[in-house]
Amino acid sequence: MLIRKPKHCCWVLNYRCMLRCRMCYIWNIKDDKSQESTMEEKKKLVISLRGMVGPDFEFHLSGGEPLMTQGVLDLVNFIADEGYKTNMVTNGFLIDEKMARDIMDSRLGSITISLDGMNPQTHDYIRGVKGSHERVMKAIEYMDRFKRDKGPKISILTVIMERNLDEILQLVEHVQNDKRLEMISFQAINQPFCEEIDREWFKEDKSRSLWPQDTRKAGSIMERLRELRLSRYKIGNHHNHFLHFREYFKDPNAFLKKIKCNLGDYEFHVDPYGKMFFCCLTEPFGNIKNDNISEIWDSEKTNKIRQDVYDCLRNCHIMVNCFYEDEPCGV
Repeated sequence: MLIRKPKHCCWVLNYRCMLRCRMCYIWNIKDDKSQESTMEEKKKLVISLRGMVGPDFEFHLSGGEPLMTQGVLDLVNFIADEGYKTNMVTNGFLIDEKMARDIMDSRLGSITISLDGMNPQTHDYIRGVKGSHERVMKAIEYMDRFKRDKGPKISILTVIMERNLDEILQLVEHVQNDKRLEMISFQAINQPFCEEIDREWFKEDKSRSLWPQDTRKAGSIMERLRELRLSRYKIGNHHNHFLHFREYFKDPNAFLKKIKCNLGDYEFHVDPYGKMFFCCLTEPFGNIKNDNISEIWDSEKTNKIRQDVYDCLRNCHIMVNCFYEDEPCGV
């Protein structure tokens, strides 16, 4: 087995969130803050990558809501001191003027804010808290106010689902015309986070506001997004990613990749308690509290779990939405 060095770390810093999103039940987890990895343990992980990865290695910081983690911007600056890139995904709810200034003064590489509709009612319905759309707009305003020449780039992330399907192209045009925003990236709705795995989840009544009911309409919008991306619109996805989305919306259980899942080759995940995974469907291969990743990346245990990833044929959130590689499907 050829073992490659990782390129990304997806780091879930906590399971706490003030929103009640329809596609994510992280907020419903009984979070044990006392068991979360300490700042020193987090720094130990970053240090353990020395000599193992190059300067293009990137930490993707998320949650829950990552800004609810005490000292998160100190961690960002520490990662930057070690020479690595950082991106943070946030719902924007906590970004007032002071937080915006602190973010823009940090060495964060980019910040991505979730925005799921141009209509405030659409976004607020999806996110489960009234006023969350207004908070996003204010967050963008505040961060732009304090933006420096080398400050973090501000982008938008949208989850494509039934409820906002008619607003997707409006969102693209909005970002295209907003000079404050670097780009918009899209994810396709998947089974809600932290819900018991069910391959038929999209057929349930409670999923009707999530799963696109008109697959032909969804496919047409995906093709239009691909055209706009090819026309150099500010869209973060590769243009062929939308072809994957189109096929996925036709049949979410038909495996999208023509090769085996290779997530175990180039990225790993860390949960709030320090456990290291290749994906949410596999057991952990270590814990940052007592393991050095450079020592266990090619261990017998890790390689056995890596093989389980290769053998997996499920269209999980990570495989459908994250770290897409240009691999035409259904074309």
